[in-house]
Amino acid sequence: MGNWWSVAKDYLKRRYVMIVLSGWLVLFMEALSRDKVWGAMEWSVLHIPALLLNGLFIFGAWLVLTAATGKLRLSYWIVSAIGFVLALITGIKSKMLGVPLLPWDFVLTGEASDMVEYLKNIFTFQLFADLIVFAGVGWLLLYKTGHIVKVFHWKERVALATVAVALVLVAYSDKPLPVKSAFGISAINYDQSANVDTNGWLLATVMNLEYMSISKLENYDIQAVHAIVSKSGTPVGGGAGLTEEIKPNIIVVLSESLWDPTQLKDVTFSRDPMPFYHSLMETSTNGTLLSPQFGGGTANVEFEVLTGNSMRLLPQGTIPYNQHITHEVDSLASILARQGYYSTAISPFHRWYFNSDKVYENFGFAQYIPLEFFDPVYEGPYIADNEVAKLIIRQTGKSKQPQFVFANTMENHFHYYPGKFAENTIQVEGDFSSDTRGMLETYAQGAQDADNMLRTLVEHYREQSEPTMIVFFGDHLPYLGDDYKAYRDAKWITGDNDPNFLDKMYRTPVVVWNNYLSEPKEKLDMSPAFLGPYVLNKANIPGTYYTQFLSDLYKRSPVIPPKNYYARMKVSEMDMKQYEMLQYDILFGDRYAYGDLKNKIVNPDYFLGLGPIEIDRVTPDALKKGSETEITVTGQNIPALAKVFAAGKALETRSNPEGTLSAKVPPEALKGGKSVIQVKVLDSKNIVVGQSNTVTLQVYK
Repeated sequence: MGNWWSVAKDYLKRRYVMIVLSGWLVLFMEALSRDKVWGAMEWSVLHIPALLLNGLFIFGAWLVLTAATGKLRLSYWIVSAIGFVLALITGIKSKMLGVPLLPWDFVLTGEASDMVEYLKNIFTFQLFADLIVFAGVGWLLLYKTGHIVKVFHWKERVALATVAVALVLVAYSDKPLPVKSAFGISAINYDQSANVDTNGWLLATVMNLEYMSISKLENYDIQAVHAIVSKSGTPVGGGAGLTEEIKPNIIVVLSESLWDPTQLKDVTFSRDPMPFYHSLMETSTNGTLLSPQFGGGTANVEFEVLTGNSMRLLPQGTIPYNQHITHEVDSLASILARQGYYSTAISPFHRWYFNSDKVYENFGFAQYIPLEFFDPVYEGPYIADNEVAKLIIRQTGKSKQPQFVFANTMENHFHYYPGKFAENTIQVEGDFSSDTRGMLETYAQGAQDADNMLRTLVEHYREQSEPTMIVFFGDHLPYLGDDYKAYRDAKWITGDNDPNFLDKMYRTPVVVWNNYLSEPKEKLDMSPAFLGPYVLNKANIPGTYYTQFLSDLYKRSPVIPPKNYYARMKVSEMDMKQYEMLQYDILFGDRYAYGDLKNKIVNPDYFLGLGPIEIDRVTPDALKKGSETEITVTGQNIPALAKVFAAGKALETRSNPEGTLSAKVPPEALKGGKSVIQVKVLDSKNIVVGQSNTVTLQVYK
């Protein structure tokens, strides 16, 4: 016994530094993710079980890597580098958007480019000082203690890997030893910031992994779903057919980061940045939406508006467009298509953004016009709002068939640095820093263009005889500095604990205008998920069992807040359970309530672009042998951003004002006395997303 204990003590003496360094790395990661050293120290004292579990996961990762490489020091620096990057991004994302880095962010296709921008201004003196301290302590313990085994033999490596995997699995699954349960540790999935603050970033992330795949909802079966649907008075799979009533064009515009900055009472604007919106409020239905997002996550608000599903019933930080829309989901697009509408989605950004290409197909749109098919008219770094208005007007004017157009904008997207636009024409005054002034002036300039877009649409359709309804709303408040800097400086909020924080930081404007109804205006106060059913009711267009359920729920609970607000805002837990059941059925279940409806959602003729790209003529109609020839391509629906191809090779292409393309065909593009000319549209990933017919040009001497 004595000999065994002596061997064990000697073994631990030469390896205890691994435990110390694991804890040191946890503290460093927490300091970075919380952006304050004292916060990490305070957490480590108040949440010792969580600290130990975070250390266990770091220790396990280090052991596994050491088992793979056989080199303890190398493995430590690799684990540290990965931990450093992830913790740093967590801290940045938390400061900017109020939500930490989450597991599903690694499959996010939408805002990865934004994260690169976030990293540009984070290398501060404090960060360098922290890195030096961390590296210094690590170096001393790894290289100067004399108790570190540099290289492990294969038998010990196998043992280390086995022990590490066993420890991690026990801690993750809570079986057979209920470690987390014993200490009352659980995921706070409805508030990911609180989840990280309480459990630490690594442990919170590990616990969030189970939400990457959704487990079966308790009590979910066909009888439970039908029981809820039957109460709405609409049959399962219900969706009315065509009616003889008026079918107005319905235009729904999600205006990026739209918010009314004139609400800032301690800020003076040289003129109203949103005069048309304010005038429209006097005569048209308007109000606010309680957005589930702040500063980003546009796709989640879009998801609510189009489908009626609620982000409040999913783990905070979820991105349904990237995670869950892998099959047909009934939406405003498909509901209106069954009423004889032509449904179009318009977005002035990349077609792959938030997986939009596939999502819009699954929602039942007939057509999607992404950035690749826009004229490249910019205000700042993004397509001008006015260009989106032009496409909306073009789309609704192309036929007498009633049109449903869902469009979003990008012009007023983050960032709001001075100089983003050619000129800021609105000056801002107040008792705050120049940084805040610069952000507010830039934001006001973008808000002015959003207001001008609204004016363009209303004034155009005001002169049209065709009945039209316009819904114009904001998706979330703009990000105006770390830790809500501009909002604090302008005294809009007093801090994170402001008693009105939810209402102040998550309410966005919405206005509903039409040119054919004489009904009195209404004051709206709702969650985005209720906007679709509201529009259908206002336009007197039949919906489905789900829109009827949502309409009934809206009368009882017009806004769906975070779960910890249910009691304060008198939201019924039973209502939410029924809502969750129907949403689960649609997104993750067997879609019992759809019946044969699921076969009537996806449009088999769905396509990208303005219409079929057709080359009518290429001039000149022949090429010179042995020399470069400039050609002009004329046709239908040819995008300004398209490229001319000759013999399968992309040519340097120039767009002309009259809608044609010009390019120079080099001699090497001639094969066998001819060259095949084609127009193709490529996205930023160099994927062909549209192409024309081909025209063969002969060569003359």
